[in-house]
Amino acid sequence: MEINVFDLLKGDQVLVVFTVISLGYLLGRFSLLGIQLGHISGVLITGLLFGAWGFSGNTEIATFGFTLFIFCVGLQAGPSFFAAFAADGSRYMMLSFIVAVTAVSLCLILAEFFDFQQGSAAGMLAGALTSTPTLVGAQDAILNRPGDLPEGLTAQEVIENLSVAYSLTYLFGIAGLVLFIKYIPVLFKIDLVAEARKITHARPAEKRINESNLPMVRTYRIEPGSKFIGKTILQIQDNTQQYFTVLGIRRGENIIEVDRETTTIEEGDIVSVIASVAQHSYAKSKDIPEVFDKELLNFRIRTKEITIIAPDFVGKPVEDLMLPAKHGAYILGIVRSGVQLPVDASTILQKGDRLEVIGEENMIIEVSHVLGSIEADVERTDLLTLCLGLTFGLLLGTLVLKFGDISISLGSAGGLLLVGILISFIRSIYPTFGVFPRAARNIMMDFGIVLFMATIGLNGGSKVLEALATVGPLLMICGVVVTIVPVMVAFLVGKYFMKMNQAILMGAITGAMTSTASLNIVMESAKSQVPALGYAGSYTFANVILTFFGALLVFM
Repeated sequence: MEINVFDLLKGDQVLVVFTVISLGYLLGRFSLLGIQLGHISGVLITGLLFGAWGFSGNTEIATFGFTLFIFCVGLQAGPSFFAAFAADGSRYMMLSFIVAVTAVSLCLILAEFFDFQQGSAAGMLAGALTSTPTLVGAQDAILNRPGDLPEGLTAQEVIENLSVAYSLTYLFGIAGLVLFIKYIPVLFKIDLVAEARKITHARPAEKRINESNLPMVRTYRIEPGSKFIGKTILQIQDNTQQYFTVLGIRRGENIIEVDRETTTIEEGDIVSVIASVAQHSYAKSKDIPEVFDKELLNFRIRTKEITIIAPDFVGKPVEDLMLPAKHGAYILGIVRSGVQLPVDASTILQKGDRLEVIGEENMIIEVSHVLGSIEADVERTDLLTLCLGLTFGLLLGTLVLKFGDISISLGSAGGLLLVGILISFIRSIYPTFGVFPRAARNIMMDFGIVLFMATIGLNGGSKVLEALATVGPLLMICGVVVTIVPVMVAFLVGKYFMKMNQAILMGAITGAMTSTASLNIVMESAKSQVPALGYAGSYTFANVILTFFGALLVFM
């Protein structure tokens, strides 16, 4: 039996899309000039190749994909978007705005000067800044407002122009930006390692958190003549500068409850201690005898993800939580808007931050009541809230406000983004509202974007070849300008006017450019995760700002 693969694919749109996605993920694992292409680039390139081969994509599949994606962008931004204003967010918002306005201005000037076709400017903006939300916002605006397009142009033609410009400028937006970001510190003689140390050394070195120092439970006997006899646990901590937690004390035949401030240590006590390896090593160096007590060792160590909600800790440094001393708990990771932040005592917490905390199970629950809430260990997503959110987001996008001859509409992308932000923000206040496990959100986000990108590639593939022979090289050169100039403007403003720490500034610029690959390069150069603080701040604003700018640029 013969199977004609070409005919088989031609007759099945769904099969084509998933074939493109599968091959795109495989292609995304390869590296170009030491830079991994990534699954989004891989799917786009594969889609373009299939499009050039004669295949096309279904716009309804693309619409479904971008609906999921842009809504999940809002869910991810949610609490951090509002909290960022209280934590030096004005500077991050300003940098994101500078990058966006500079890039939009360049796109308008270049499109006008070289007489690019309608839609090319928005595609150039999205590709040069590697901003998929910009592309989503632009395409959504075209589909929702076809009547505002110039006479003689169809929505499909403008979308093709958008896709072509995006495809031709996207690869340099990734690879070129990474290389440019890598050499900015060289050009300006910046020591990123030293700049990062200025942040991490803002607090005493002994207070910085060692994320590899995992807690252990051990039991010790208090011998006659010990200097700890008659002292409370708090006094011992203050005198030794060792931060541990006593889980229980056996006194005679009984196990007594422990209060850090009032319980005093007596001769012969068997003390159960949860502490880091460093603290246990200290006990060994002081010849405090370790003993075996099955009941006092019977504590379960667990790892949980806690979302910061309590206003008492928002805007405070991690060390103010005093988790090791009060709760025997240790922070392994901090995630803000999907970005891993440095685990350091001086890191300032924001509402919605997620802390990966390890410690004794009951004490982790106690910590969650103090800080916020434990992300539930569930394998379900609240589909009711999800579907209602999508519905209200799409409905909000259909509303049009008229001021004389001027009509203003958020469009589907804007409506979905704002409703996603609102739902996520409400959930940060009421954790029982809407269950969106991070893994489920990431799957929806990734699935949505690859569906969208596969369709963009399939529908733009045939025209990309034509463009490469005509206006393609010029579009690519313009894309280089739009990638590099906003970075330089933002860097100069941040360095000389805002006087920002340059490790954080470089991270903030990569966030404003929505380039995770560039952030990785900056962190490697700084030998620190400090730049991620800047990235998380500006990335949240950039996604929102660029979504709306993409929609506006289509009609300018």
